[in-house]
Amino acid sequence: MRDRSSLVWPLLIVLALVWGSSFILMKRGLYLDGTAMLSPWQLATVRLSVAWLALSPFLIKHYAYLRKHALPLLGAGVLGNGIPAFLFATAQSRIDSSLSGMLNSLTPLMTLLAGVLLFGTRVRLIHVMGILLGLVGAAGLIASGRVDGPLTVSFYAALPVLGTVCYGLSGNIVKRHLYGVPPIATAALALTFVGPISLVLAWDSGLPETLRTVPGAWNALGHVVVLAVMSSAVALVLWNVLLQRTSALRASSVTYLMPVVAIGWGLLDGETISGIQFGMIALVLSGVYIVSVAERGR
Repeated sequence: MRDRSSLVWPLLIVLALVWGSSFILMKRGLYLDGTAMLSPWQLATVRLSVAWLALSPFLIKHYAYLRKHALPLLGAGVLGNGIPAFLFATAQSRIDSSLSGMLNSLTPLMTLLAGVLLFGTRVRLIHVMGILLGLVGAAGLIASGRVDGPLTVSFYAALPVLGTVCYGLSGNIVKRHLYGVPPIATAALALTFVGPISLVLAWDSGLPETLRTVPGAWNALGHVVVLAVMSSAVALVLWNVLLQRTSALRASSVTYLMPVVAIGWGLLDGETISGIQFGMIALVLSGVYIVSVAERGR
């Protein structure tokens, strides 16, 4: 057991660095020096299709798992990759990358909620306290988000929260139903449900015309390719390895460190973080910490 758990912290740190950097990469795919590059739809479809293509060499070797685990793999693909890709891309067309990264730290709380409501996870009062504290912090982050106008705050800043709900569901599905499937097989086969259709949608979105007519679009595409390979393909495999070595809740605690990385990139890119936002992310992380402590004390 010690050998299995010895990789948990290194995996958590690597995933935090990779996923924490994904928000600035999305920003670079959407804008260059304040000028719009790819649309959110193009970013999401390119991200999913390139990630699938990167892992497609493993499909033939592991195709047999698809027949036995089709439904859980569909859930992992749609909830863990497909829907969040569009939610986060759309959100970052209006909110800062650092705020998106901060809101993503709700993932452990949503993992616990999904476990309680749908997967039979038992909960104690301290879990409830942690969840409520985290949700208060998330509400504060949404309300304090700097976007194009007050009417857009609740919509665009709420999209990453919906993304964490999807991640919470996906983490429980992988942990509960795909535990015995090789991590790289889970990643490749799950992306098969969203990758091919995303490839068609990316082409149909006018991407070739955008690359031909918009100066800097190829540069933006390069950032999205890095995002797809590192954050959606390689990181997804590492995430599945992590889920085989620890609980879904502890694995999702990678979001402890992700906001630090996202905020760091945001500050380097000239974004401003208010004192209120720092206070709200402190509430979110406090809630995550309370839930994690309660989980270790089971």
